[in-house]
Amino acid sequence: MSAVLQCFVVTKKLYELTQEDIDSNREETISEIEKLLEEREVLLPKILPPFSADEEKMGKQMLLWNEAINEKLLLIKRLINKDINGLEKKKTTAKRYSNPYENMNFDGMFYDKRK
Repeated sequence: MSAVLQCFVVTKKLYELTQEDIDSNREETISEIEKLLEEREVLLPKILPPFSADEEKMGKQMLLWNEAINEKLLLIKRLINKDINGLEKKKTTAKRYSNPYENMNFDGMFYDKRK
């Protein structure tokens, strides 16, 4: 099997995986995406010209899929960052609630030098 065909198959799997709903089993989906990206990373340097007409068609299709994959990966990244920020916010709110006098504002205090 040629490197172009192998890369085409991996890219197709990656495209199909990114088009599915990720919320149901996010951890498994992300690990599968990482595995496919690593496979494709190994295959890409092996793709060398000259290409046949079929390989050129596959390459054009892979480029289209790659754009859609990149958009979906950015969306997944934003969702993960949103979750992380939400967890950090919950953590600080819970910390303030459990110890409300930890960070007091001292706006009205001054230092008196008179003796």
